[in-house]
Amino acid sequence: MLEKIAPWFIAFIVLSIIAEAWYSFKKQKNLYDIKDTWTSITFGILGIITRLTLKGVNLVLWLFLYSVTPFKIETTALSLCVLFLLNELVYYWFHRLSHEIPFFWATHVNHHSSLKMNFAVAARTPFLNAIYHVVFWMPLPLIGFDPIDILMVETISFFFAFIQHTTVIPRLGIFEWILNTPSHHRVHHAVNPKYINKNYGNTLIIYDRLFGTFEKEMETPIYGLTKNPVNRSFFNMVFHEWKDMFRKKRP
Repeated sequence: MLEKIAPWFIAFIVLSIIAEAWYSFKKQKNLYDIKDTWTSITFGILGIITRLTLKGVNLVLWLFLYSVTPFKIETTALSLCVLFLLNELVYYWFHRLSHEIPFFWATHVNHHSSLKMNFAVAARTPFLNAIYHVVFWMPLPLIGFDPIDILMVETISFFFAFIQHTTVIPRLGIFEWILNTPSHHRVHHAVNPKYINKNYGNTLIIYDRLFGTFEKEMETPIYGLTKNPVNRSFFNMVFHEWKDMFRKKRP
C-alpha cells in the first residue's frame, strides 16, 4: 500500500512547492529563498534515503518484539483508531524530547534552521534522528500491535506533516481544536518568546492541550533559531549545534 501511495505523494509535494513558489513570486510574498530551498531539498533527499534504508531495520526489530510478546491485537477499524492515537502520543513525546534534550536537539535543530516557512521546509528533515527514532516506537509492538500496521500508521501520519509547513493556509476554524493545523505549526517553528517549545503534535493537537504545551497563533511568527548560524553552508547547518554543544563542554 505504502509503495503505491509514495510516488503520488512525492508528486503532490513537488507540485505544491512549485505552486507556492509561483504564488509567492506573483504576489511578491518573499516566501522562498533559492539557497535556503536547495538546502531544504538536500535535507529531504538525505531524509528519504535514511528513512528507506532504516525502515527495513526498524520493521525487523518491531517484528522481533511482536514475535516475543504474549499480546496480540487483532487488526480492526477500532484497533487502528487506537493505534493512531497511541502513535500520536509516541510522536508527541519523541518530538518534545527532541527539543528538551541537548543530544536530540542537535539532530533535530536543522528542521528549524530555515528563516522561512514554506512547503520546502517540510522536506528539511532531521535525517540523523532516524538512528534512534525506532526506539520510541518499540512499546507499540510489545503491547501487541502488528508491526505492518504500525509502519503504515506512522508513515501516513508522517506524510500529513507536509501540509503544516506554510503561511498560505489560514486558520481552519473548528479543526483548530483537534488537528495540528498550519497555524499551530507556524507557532512551533517561531522564535517569538511566547511560542518557543510549543505545539509538538504531529497530526493532532490534543496532546499539547492535555500536557500544557499548546499556544495559539496570535502575533506574527518570526522563523529560524534564537541564535541563527552566520555560516549557512549545508555542512554547518547539519552540525552547528553539535559544534556549539562540544564547545560548551570544554573546560
